[in-house]
Amino acid sequence: MHVAECGLRRLGLDRVWWMVSPQNPLKPKQPSYKSRVQSVIDLNLPSRMKISHMERDFGTQYTIDMIKRAKKRWPRHHFVFLMGADNLRQLPKWKAWREIMESVPIAVIARPGQKSSDTLKARLSQAARAYDFARIPEAQAHTLVWLKAPAWTYLTPPLNSISSTKIRTARKLSSDRS
Repeated sequence: MHVAECGLRRLGLDRVWWMVSPQNPLKPKQPSYKSRVQSVIDLNLPSRMKISHMERDFGTQYTIDMIKRAKKRWPRHHFVFLMGADNLRQLPKWKAWREIMESVPIAVIARPGQKSSDTLKARLSQAARAYDFARIPEAQAHTLVWLKAPAWTYLTPPLNSISSTKIRTARKLSSDRS
């Protein structure tokens, strides 16, 4: 929610689509798709946020394939890919990560609970260094939606310490007690 709210507020986005992936190839052990969708439903998303099943519906497994299909399906939309700073560090492990950077503007958002050393590691990561020339200052983040990729920014909003993992754990403990 922290990343999505920051995207709406700081980037001036019309809406945020929550992408629930059927299976993240980098996370072999995940809760079921149905339970992850339910976790998002339980958040009671604001009206400008919607759950998207496009990856499931498109039959895509990789982000690059989903981005290509979405841009083809909605050619008049201006997409911005939102990701937590931890994902910027691991981006080079993703299929066609350079093509992702060159396909859609990206907003990297510092996550709660990150140590300053983790933030520094994200900003000095392979992907950040490779695309340093395309980085937009945080003060100009509101222009990102109109820029042609590659373009990205790193946002450091006030951090909320509640992570999605903590929320799921608390819900599980609560349901186990019922």
